[in-house]
Amino acid sequence: MMNNQNIDEEIIRATYGDCLFLYYSNISNDKKVIRLMNGKLRKEWDEIYGKSKDHYKSVCTLIDQKVHPEDQDKIRDIFKKEKYTELMKDRKTFTVYFRYKENDEQEEYIYEKLTIARSDETLEDSNILVFLSIDVDEEFRNKLRDMEQKKQYYSVTYALGREYSSIYYVDMESGKVTPYNLSNRIEGMFGDKFYKFNYDDSVEEYIKEAVLERDKEMMRKVLSRKFILSQIAGQDHFTWVYMNNEGCYCEMKCVRVSEPEEPAAVVMGFAVKDAEIRVEMEEKAQRDFQLALLDGLSRDYEMVWLLRKDRKMRLFRVCDNPEVQRVALQYYDCQEFDTGFTSFIDRYVCEDDRERLKEFTHYDTLVENVPAEGMYATTFKRIIPGGNYVYIQLCFTRAVGPDGEENIVCACRDVDALIREENARRELYRNAIKERDLDGLTGIRNRYCYEHYIRDVEKRKEKPVSIVYIDADFLHEINNSKGHDAGDALIRFIADNLIKLWGIDYSFRIGGDEFVVFDYEKDRRKTIERIEKLKRKIREEKYSISIGYSYADRVFDLTDLLAKAEKAMYEEKEKHHKDAGYLR
Repeated sequence: MMNNQNIDEEIIRATYGDCLFLYYSNISNDKKVIRLMNGKLRKEWDEIYGKSKDHYKSVCTLIDQKVHPEDQDKIRDIFKKEKYTELMKDRKTFTVYFRYKENDEQEEYIYEKLTIARSDETLEDSNILVFLSIDVDEEFRNKLRDMEQKKQYYSVTYALGREYSSIYYVDMESGKVTPYNLSNRIEGMFGDKFYKFNYDDSVEEYIKEAVLERDKEMMRKVLSRKFILSQIAGQDHFTWVYMNNEGCYCEMKCVRVSEPEEPAAVVMGFAVKDAEIRVEMEEKAQRDFQLALLDGLSRDYEMVWLLRKDRKMRLFRVCDNPEVQRVALQYYDCQEFDTGFTSFIDRYVCEDDRERLKEFTHYDTLVENVPAEGMYATTFKRIIPGGNYVYIQLCFTRAVGPDGEENIVCACRDVDALIREENARRELYRNAIKERDLDGLTGIRNRYCYEHYIRDVEKRKEKPVSIVYIDADFLHEINNSKGHDAGDALIRFIADNLIKLWGIDYSFRIGGDEFVVFDYEKDRRKTIERIEKLKRKIREEKYSISIGYSYADRVFDLTDLLAKAEKAMYEEKEKHHKDAGYLR
């Protein structure tokens, strides 16, 4: 049986501090007691309870007077026996925050905390305490801020992950920008240089400084808040491709992370994807080219036939060329497909394409891979008289045949001129890249390539790197005394040995007689061994070089690391000239 002493002891254990209001209920006999620690509130309670003589109704009256209208229902439910017995069935405590105002003179609602606690291990034997803590407004507002920050963080994580080098959480209504994974590189949307608190200002600065001239106006439209809101109104995300001022393709992805009824908030990611996008564009061009070949079963195809479900072929159309007609009738008409086509491959297809083409055109492979819409295609080299070959395009798609049944449509045509022209363009492109990136005298990477490569080195912040700076000694004197051919021979000899020791991917000729090598060995002794081996090779040929070396287990400042290696090289060079009696 409850008495006042038991109640007071229970209150002390449950609250451990100040509270404004406490409601005490015994589960077994449904007896209730109210404790009001605030004198003014106690007076109001006595007046309200004196009229109704009902605890629950009196509590509801206080709630109506002091609790924010949007929070009244959830707080009112707490004092219903069926509600708090349900809540406390599997827990010892339960807490809810709500907005509270002492009286109408108080300007704003403040957050308060209502806690339910039960005294015993089992609900049936427990007394239930419902108590209202005071002075929790700041605590809860801090909690709200933490929740918002966590929401932003997880929104970013799930929306974009690690794919993008610069990521931002943007409140589209206020224009506030919160940066995540901010990149210093110019492909980032803002980077340290472009980031501003206001979204519109940041966008304008970025477009002005970092977007290719031809794409500036387009990106002003795409990155405008009006355009973004229109895009995310009908979908969760969208992407856009553009070029930065270095001529590299970049991708922007925008993902809505707010609920539809909430003010729009998005996560935006930016990254350079030059190689990936160029590959996609090339593949799309090839697909468009292939689809154009088969469009409407054009008469440009030398022959077209239907492959039926019984694996038999029916010749549908063949060109006027007698040789093609002879081959078509010999191998394709009314034969079992795999048998006929394998015979054709063994006789007419170049040896290096045979096995691939047999696997590509096997009946079961076609059934599995030919799409319901679109096409399945490849090219091969067909042998022609004289030991030469021509490129043939072979295409497969699905269509309803003349008999009303779905067939695989097979078609082939001569694409030799097109492919040879494309191959010539590719060769020109490869040569242009080679001329751009490789040093004409030595064949190793040149200064242009070096300046772009050092950006990749800066990405490897967690990896050790050694810088080896090399300079050919007395090149001017060799050119004057033995001629420029001798000087060129020295430069080529150094470059050949750099390639042998470090590989072409890490060796650069950055000036007339200067070279830089990047070495990623964790064991510095191996790098030193390579340097010594290079010096021995040079001495054996009666040449002389100066070498500077610097090392860092993590790249904090690549410029400083390069400067140290260069300085060490020049110190050694001065010594060599002094020993040889030359003045620099």
